[in-house]
Formats: sequence, C-alpha cells, structure tokens
Amino acid sequence: MRSTMNYRRFFWIVGLMGVVFLALHWILSSRLGAGRQEESTMTVTLNRLEEENKAMEAELRLVDTEDYIVSSAMTNYAFMNKNDLRFQFVNPEALYAYTESELKILMDEMAD
Repeated sequence: MRSTMNYRRFFWIVGLMGVVFLALHWILSSRLGAGRQEESTMTVTLNRLEEENKAMEAELRLVDTEDYIVSSAMTNYAFMNKNDLRFQFVNPEALYAYTESELKILMDEMAD
C-alpha cells in the first residue's frame, strides 16, 4: 500500500493552522491587555477608596470627642466661643417636634 501526500496540500494545511494560531494569539493577547488595563484601573480605584476609608475612620474616631464638638460648633455654626459651656444635641430634630399651636397647648397644660 502506497501512501503519498501532496506537498501543496500539506503546506496549505500548515499555513491554515498558522493563520488560525496567529488569529487566536492576537485575540487572546488583546483580551489579556484589556484585562491588565482594567486591573490597573481597579488598583488605582481601590487605593483611592482605601485612602477615603482611612480618612473617614479617623474622622469617625474624632466625632464624639470634645475637641470635635467645639471645632464643629465654632467653624460650621459659629455657635460658641472658646470657653463657653459645651453640649451636643444627639437628636436635633427633637427640638422642632412641636408646631407653635401644639407647643402653646402643651405650655397651657403644664401651667395648670
């Protein structure tokens, strides 16, 4: 039995395999490049968010301190001077819980 192979067909198949290989290589390389770019962007975003988180945690640790209350009242609201008596409303909405008519009724009830 004689088996022969046509060289032209052989080189054509090898060439076709080479083209398919190069096409797949190009597709995978471009996906890899896009993935690296996305990873770089996500790393920058992660670093920025970690810095913001650290700043917020530091501010959160300071919120209940007396110095924060004083500086907040002085800078944001101009409510107090350096040696004034200090207090902080935990629920400032409670100050406005009654309308004027409800407050008048309450005061009249308390007067009786």
